[in-house]
Amino acid sequence: MQPLTDEHSAQLWEAFRGGEARALATLFDGYYEALYHYGLKLTGDEELVKDCIQNLFQKLWRRREGLRAVQVVKAYLFKALRRHLGDETKLLRQHRYLLPAYSDSFEVTYSHEEFLIAQQGDAEQSARLLAALNRLSKRQREALYLKFFDGFAYERIAEVMGLNTQSVRNLIFNALQVLRKVLAVVMLLLCGLAA
Repeated sequence: MQPLTDEHSAQLWEAFRGGEARALATLFDGYYEALYHYGLKLTGDEELVKDCIQNLFQKLWRRREGLRAVQVVKAYLFKALRRHLGDETKLLRQHRYLLPAYSDSFEVTYSHEEFLIAQQGDAEQSARLLAALNRLSKRQREALYLKFFDGFAYERIAEVMGLNTQSVRNLIFNALQVLRKVLAVVMLLLCGLAA
């Protein structure tokens, strides 16, 4: 399936609001994988993420007539999934007492596979960068994920995370500053070893 453009998604959204089930199915198919990976980054619980995505689209269908027009459907869906996962996680914690205290900031972690750094360079460099990424704040990691893995603009990241645009810019800028410092140290070490 071809990736959905913002314009095509907005057209599908309007058709879905008008009662076309196939339009919603196309949105589901087009965004399922991105929603799934984002949800996994937030919770790490595959079954919860799958259930929440299904529930989200069922809820959208039931409430379609009351929904507003949306220009960037992907950002809308990410925000809705984030909220739905938070609600479900909170309910699980209240009813089962299985999980630690609820927080609306999710834990985004990065793996070696996502960056393919190990294939491109030194394993020690890879480990240092990975450690630096995982030392960033939860919000910094989430903002970086949305920016660089899902390609969202600052305004859309702000919408998804419930922040203002300048806060998102600051989060990403500060995170990149930390990563640059780590990479600079790694490069100095590598140059020192080569000399």
